[in-house]
Amino acid sequence: MNRVRNFVSQRIASVPPSGIRRFFDIAATMEDVISLGIGEPDFTTPEPIVQAGIEALKRGETHYT
Repeated sequence: MNRVRNFVSQRIASVPPSGIRRFFDIAATMEDVISLGIGEPDFTTPEPIVQAGIEALKRGETHYT
């Protein structure tokens, strides 16, 4: 088991951090920054937004912009 763990760890360690990871690291050092990138809201999505999403899906708007 240790051999497998060491093999995976070495390979993972050689992968450079992503640009977004660097961005979050920099933002974490700044004052008064509110991260909107990771997390889940603690409220229900308002109905007009739900309906707009449904209509967009019906129109085939299913790709990144």
